[in-house]
Amino acid sequence: MSQLEHLAKRVLETGGSEVERALREELRRVSEPEELRKLAEGFYAEPEVSVPTFERLLELTPEDLVVRVELGFVYFLMGEDGEANRQLEKARALDPEHVQVLSLEAALARDSAKKIRLYRRILQKDPQHEVARSKLHELGALPSGNGTIP
Repeated sequence: MSQLEHLAKRVLETGGSEVERALREELRRVSEPEELRKLAEGFYAEPEVSVPTFERLLELTPEDLVVRVELGFVYFLMGEDGEANRQLEKARALDPEHVQVLSLEAALARDSAKKIRLYRRILQKDPQHEVARSKLHELGALPSGNGTIP
């Protein structure tokens, strides 16, 4: 187990600002994006670890659209829609039609009609996109039979 993983587990087990500060300091020492990606993916559902990890990763790779969207989704899952929308805007500036950008935008949309439009755009770009297909079905906009885009 790496020092980063050890600190990440300590943050989750004990919490506290001292351990969180130690994690942030260790994250600042890492200059290899792949190491940070691995940590962020492994602790995705743990915002105490994933948020500072994604933030450090964005310091190293500010144009990484996927990392920006992933951070946006973490904020969305935390109920911090304002932060999620800030990440969405930055990702949208990089590629407004990227499937993952559209997915975050759809997740944050409050209006069902807008969600449906976004999920349909996603399926036009990626007809096998299971989340978009599932969400359209939940919204009553995709029949369960043939699975074609209405």
